[in-house]
Amino acid sequence: MTTRRHRDRHGRGLRSPLFRADVPARLDRADSFARTATAEFARLKSLEPELLADVVLAIDMIPPVNSTEPSFGRVFPANGDRRTHIVLYRRVIEHHSTSAQRQSLIAEVIVDQVDILRGS
Repeated sequence: MTTRRHRDRHGRGLRSPLFRADVPARLDRADSFARTATAEFARLKSLEPELLADVVLAIDMIPPVNSTEPSFGRVFPANGDRRTHIVLYRRVIEHHSTSAQRQSLIAEVIVDQVDILRGS
C-alpha cells in the first residue's frame, strides 16, 4: 500500500515553493513594482540619454514623515558627490491604483518626474 504525500504536511505549510523561481506569479508586489518602474525608466532613458545619463531611479515605501503634501514621487537634485535621484513611493502608488492601472500610473509618475527634472 502506498501512502500519498500531502503538500501541507502536519499543518506546517507548503514544503516547497508553489511556483518556479522564474515565473512572474512568484514575484511579490515589491519585485513586480521594481521591474515595472525599471523597465519604464529604461525606456525613457533610451529616448533622452543626455538628460537621464546621471539620474538614478530609487523606490521607497512611503514618503518621509516631514513631507507636507502627498506625492507619488520626488526628484532630488544632485549636490556634491550625490547624483540626481528620482524616487517613487511604492505604497502610495499601490494605494491609489488597481493592479490593472498600476503600470500606467508608474509610467505617468516617472514621466512627471522627468518633466520636473527637465524644467529645473
